[in-house]
Amino acid sequence: MSQRNPVLEQGALGALLLLACGAVAAAPPAPAPAAQAVDGSDEAVVARLTVLRDAFVEHVGEVGYKACTAPVIELGDPPSFGNYVAERNTLLIGAWSHLSAEEQRGFEDMARRIGPEAAARSVFENGTYRWVFVHELGHWWQACQHKMRPHTYAAENGANRIALAYWHEEDPPFAGGIVRGFRNLVNSRPSPVPAGQSPQKYLDAHYQSILRSDDYVWFQGRMIADLAEHAPPSFHQALSQPLYPK
Repeated sequence: MSQRNPVLEQGALGALLLLACGAVAAAPPAPAPAAQAVDGSDEAVVARLTVLRDAFVEHVGEVGYKACTAPVIELGDPPSFGNYVAERNTLLIGAWSHLSAEEQRGFEDMARRIGPEAAARSVFENGTYRWVFVHELGHWWQACQHKMRPHTYAAENGANRIALAYWHEEDPPFAGGIVRGFRNLVNSRPSPVPAGQSPQKYLDAHYQSILRSDDYVWFQGRMIADLAEHAPPSFHQALSQPLYPK
């Protein structure tokens, strides 16, 4: 995407992060190094994400696959707050310290809507550093298997399926909360897909324009809601089909 619109990006991915945070409000957070409780520096964020990256890669091996070289983690403010750059084997992930003032204000507004106990930075980090990060690791796995199809429904759906399968095995309450949150989102908004067209074909045909609009999160939610209509695949099964459907 050549030019960013922070307001539109906040609308789409901000809603995703809000869902991810609110859906698991009652569940205990994933274990993190003790320093994370008091240290919000970039170095501490990278350390936190490295723990999750290494756990994901280790789980790939545990279910019978040989992983490629683990991606380098870089902090920044990429579109959608997460982006796997295959050419550099780098996972660029959004960090609070790198957000614009406008983006931070957007998360402050979201925190106020959640309730007085919510903090803007926590709203951002709970979604970005768990769901978005593992979703992007799904794209890393697609590259590892030489099955990349950027800017398509199959690639996004495959990454969502991998992330959902991972969390079903590692933190079922978190996975269940993600599904409930996205179902609520999809049910609360009209479908942007014209009558008679499938979400997959419509997204593939209009990916770039949809990515820059609030409709993008609807498609992400629709993918997850559809995936949840069936018994969740094992992590091994999800990894066996990096693009879904093929």
